[in-house]
Amino acid sequence: MKKFLSSFSIFLLLVAAVTSCNKNEDIVAKPIVTGLEVGTGNNKTAYAGSDLHIEGDIVATGTIENVVVEIHPKAGSGWLFNQAFTDGYTGNKNANFHEHIEIPANAAAGDYNLQVKVADKSGNVTVVESALKIERKNPSAALIFTKITGTGVEGHGDHFHGLAAAIEGASDTILFDEKGTAISNAHLHLEPESIYKIGLKTYNASGAETQNQYIANAAAAANYKAFLTGGSFILNPNSPAGEGAIFQTRETQYADGTTVSGATSTTGVISYFIVGHANQGEKDVAFVMRKLNANVKPTITRVDWNRTDYATAFAGTNELELKFEIHAEDGHDH
Repeated sequence: MKKFLSSFSIFLLLVAAVTSCNKNEDIVAKPIVTGLEVGTGNNKTAYAGSDLHIEGDIVATGTIENVVVEIHPKAGSGWLFNQAFTDGYTGNKNANFHEHIEIPANAAAGDYNLQVKVADKSGNVTVVESALKIERKNPSAALIFTKITGTGVEGHGDHFHGLAAAIEGASDTILFDEKGTAISNAHLHLEPESIYKIGLKTYNASGAETQNQYIANAAAAANYKAFLTGGSFILNPNSPAGEGAIFQTRETQYADGTTVSGATSTTGVISYFIVGHANQGEKDVAFVMRKLNANVKPTITRVDWNRTDYATAFAGTNELELKFEIHAEDGHDH
């Protein structure tokens, strides 16, 4: 009898061990979030009336169900945000979570808590927290990128054709502080083969627009020219397949209503730009409005916009230097 009980006990232990192993095999690891960035350069700061950059990498053994971002004040009342993101994430085991959240212009300034909650299809939830400061700050400058389309609108050599018939679509705006640092939308996503109209705006301390100072009339405009520096772009004339970048300054009128005449007379308060497939990826760039010495502007051609030696080649001083990133990938235009 004792021998039977002993054998039976061993049997029960074996069953328990196998059951335990099976249970362990059924346990799905919780999602993991790494490299969370909140704000431009992970500065944990955003500005009322602009957008907040959030990015991080997700690994979910049990596949992602959704990603929820929640923002609320640390104390008292203030702006509240709660949204579940699924598009591009649900059903994936690995994902780069990258979103830009619009902050209302009337959002209260102050200290906030931000949570990123990743839920998987097994019911696991991982929560990652970050501090966030919302500030109210008037921008010093802005670049407005507007996608354009239309029959006959295309890049050719160092310039564009058909712009007079262009149809304007969605826009993305980058705001900059007085130092030229982007305070919103610093990571600009562009489609490589799409053409974008770039509108420059500058503001005084009262918030009034001042960009027309650069094109007040022909005499004033003779002192200024825009460049798009950095990024080591392959220019379209240097691309055998015609898939390079074109940047063309192209106002048609000065602020006084007179007509701009000649390719070298344009300034860059209005410009047009295409990245081109030859330049896909991430690029650190700066939009520069340069005040030129006398008689320098007529020497600047359409292929000089990205020269690394522009500062020595074209004597003068930079009035504006607006720094941001371009992310050029197919299917990314937001």
